[in-house]
Amino acid sequence: MSSGLRRYEFSEQLAEILGESRRDLRFRVTMMVSGGLIKPGPRGRGSPLATPAYGAHLLVGTMAAPQQAHTIEAIRCYWKLKPVAMTSEAARPGIVIGLSTGRAEINAPTALPISFNKLHFGECLVQLLDLASSSEVTRQNLAGELFGVWVSRSCPVAGLQIGVWSKGRRSVITQRFELSKGERPPSWLDPNRDGMADPGLSHTVFLPVSKLIEIGMLTTPEKKEIPMLNFGPKIAKFADLVNLVRQGRYRAQWEKLLSTLTQVQAWTNKISAQDSRLIEVTNFGSNPGELRMFTYIPENLPPGAPLVVALHGCTQTATAYDRGTGWSELADRFGFALLLPQQHWMNNPLRCFNWFRSEDTMRDSGEPLSIRQMIEWMSTNCDIDRRCVYVTGLSSGGAMTSVMLATYPDVFAGGAIVAGVPYHAAHDLQEAFESIFMGICLPENDWGDRIRAASPYQGPWPRISIWHGDADTSVAPVNAEELIKQWVDVHGLSSNPSVENQVDGYPHRMWQNSQGETLLESYTIIGMSHGHPLGMDNPERSCGTVGPFFNNVGISSTYRIAEFWNLPETSLRTDSQVKPEVATMVRRTGEKTLSIVPAPNPASADMNASDDGPNIVEDISTDNVGAESVHVRSDSDNIPLGINVRNIVAKSLEMAGLLKESERDGTGFGSVGKGGPLGIDVQGIIIDSLKAANVLAESYKTPLEAVSPETHGTIKSEWQSEGWELISNRPEVTEDSPLLFGYASSGNGCEIGNEVRSVSREISLGDCPALSYIRRLRLHAAVNSYTRARFSVLVDGLAVDEVSVVGMEHTEGEWMQRSSIDLAPFANQTVTLTFEVAAHSNVCNEVFAKAWVDRVHVRNVSR
Repeated sequence: MSSGLRRYEFSEQLAEILGESRRDLRFRVTMMVSGGLIKPGPRGRGSPLATPAYGAHLLVGTMAAPQQAHTIEAIRCYWKLKPVAMTSEAARPGIVIGLSTGRAEINAPTALPISFNKLHFGECLVQLLDLASSSEVTRQNLAGELFGVWVSRSCPVAGLQIGVWSKGRRSVITQRFELSKGERPPSWLDPNRDGMADPGLSHTVFLPVSKLIEIGMLTTPEKKEIPMLNFGPKIAKFADLVNLVRQGRYRAQWEKLLSTLTQVQAWTNKISAQDSRLIEVTNFGSNPGELRMFTYIPENLPPGAPLVVALHGCTQTATAYDRGTGWSELADRFGFALLLPQQHWMNNPLRCFNWFRSEDTMRDSGEPLSIRQMIEWMSTNCDIDRRCVYVTGLSSGGAMTSVMLATYPDVFAGGAIVAGVPYHAAHDLQEAFESIFMGICLPENDWGDRIRAASPYQGPWPRISIWHGDADTSVAPVNAEELIKQWVDVHGLSSNPSVENQVDGYPHRMWQNSQGETLLESYTIIGMSHGHPLGMDNPERSCGTVGPFFNNVGISSTYRIAEFWNLPETSLRTDSQVKPEVATMVRRTGEKTLSIVPAPNPASADMNASDDGPNIVEDISTDNVGAESVHVRSDSDNIPLGINVRNIVAKSLEMAGLLKESERDGTGFGSVGKGGPLGIDVQGIIIDSLKAANVLAESYKTPLEAVSPETHGTIKSEWQSEGWELISNRPEVTEDSPLLFGYASSGNGCEIGNEVRSVSREISLGDCPALSYIRRLRLHAAVNSYTRARFSVLVDGLAVDEVSVVGMEHTEGEWMQRSSIDLAPFANQTVTLTFEVAAHSNVCNEVFAKAWVDRVHVRNVSR
């Protein structure tokens, strides 16, 4: 039974529970009465009973209002917050690239008889206090279902954290409540009412369920009926997490490794903040391992070029690993394509590849299958010689290299394992610690059987290069010897090396077959700790950058591995060949473009081309300067002698003080008509003169057209825009290449809520339609933990591609390619293709979404 306290007694007890002063609570009660939120009544023992509604009002006013004077407004604002999508805690804040799977909205039933998605925040709080004031059984189940209540004072957002069971596991989800569109934030967050849109430190007040129940027990329900709970099945207890302290004998090595990884992470963050040569590809397959795919394709890549797959180590990224090893430098020099898979933090907290988990060490499963799908994408879209695919990696990437070579030996011609471990050296985390810190020693045939059992392949087997430092304390050097035993057995070679010599002063062993071909080699780097060997003193072989885990020891493992795979010889054989313009990267003053279908050239091969329908292609691109300036790369660029006259004029006027860079318009050029001397548009006069002399082409003025490579004709795009622009007044533009630019903004002038801008057109699809495009995004939602920005691609209102951010900022500094997006569910229909940007702010600070979309390609249209 509840204690049935009167109002004056309730406020005294509430102050004790919340750790607030009694005087503060009395003052807030006085304000609630004077503000008309509760009816006045006698004080002392004759005061009315404290009901759950009364308790909820006082609780909201205390939790939400940063000062006593804000109590009434806080209650009125936060009480009517409306429910939004129920989400997992892991989804906020964060960035989701591609269609989210299982992390968007959650419709998980709970045992609580409250319709959280239909009630305002204050109403939910009343019902929770009502449950807490009921029977002991009800309170016990409330404690089992609810985790707590939180309120943010820095923005009008609140949430209920609820525990749910799913597939034998218990997790916490959040029912969030936000301000309705058109409503204004409270005065302390409103600059127009002497508030601050950004109040400084984010302040969130959290009330655990135990205290909520304690508060509810002090109230008296207005309704005597006890609501019945929907008792769901109580499944097993929480699974115990791995206790690293139990690994007592490895504790010293583990702590040392973590200390080193901290340095690696700091260096990785520094490198990742710089411009990258890599381009990310996102729709390469089903991606069961949830990895990211980065690529580097040199200019003029010859047809039938080799492919190198490079796997980073723990806490590294694809960009940092490439910078350290220098693989993209050798790709330019020797003419091969480069693929760099990258681990997600959510898959492994240290961003290690999961080489020890059973689902990630099997063929056609988990991370190996994701990497295999990336290789298939590269082979299909970049004209790769499937006989010349190689894989290498460092540390956990070296261990995953062992996994790839064992599970897909039919895919790889060779591999190189740097500071790695044998295949199936571990089957769980505990064995992983044992293998890296101590090493697991087995007979040769036991090691070999593990590889032979991993796939139905019977050979010939990949050629293997093994590298390890003999002073490595992170991965025991004995692992290199065990790797040798494993691959000696697989290749059927003698345990004794055929050749032993010195290379750059380090021991080098080779195992050869009866024909004298080296199938296995090993380098032991004397005195080197954990990492990738570099040789920076030899200009001919030098590549990479010295840093944590990238050790300058006088020998370049990157170059020597490429040499072992005969990549320099492959370069000599293909030097005279020119690769068709199927996937090229063009670098010009910082510009990076991934060209999928070059629209101006009807003879070019379309990597996604189909013979059963025409193609619609729209070809635009931009530079890499803050994603604001726009330049176009096209074989038919209308620039005399390749000189960008307009840019030269603009730069000259800036240097002369006649044009400020800030006065440039959205195209990156601008006008000085208003800001120039005496109001004279100097730049415009010069440019008009150049146009009259046929030095500059006229600006694009006709409707957007799409070029059909098959018909050599044009198709009207008929884009219908709401807040998007077709940027076409650019110096390098042709009449078939406008740029789609969308911009949605929320929070300016305290206009909060969701703002959406879109551009659409109708397309008639054929039997097997697919969509490709490239984009650059700037999504700014780093205002608070609940502001959102989004870019979506929709077909008949259904999302087929998306990037969303919550409480963070996402900028794509380079063109992002999206290709072969399956539109089969819409086959043989006339559909509406839409590009959409959306922004949602809950305070008077701007949240925005900007998108530049280029080279929209719809394969297999019916007209």
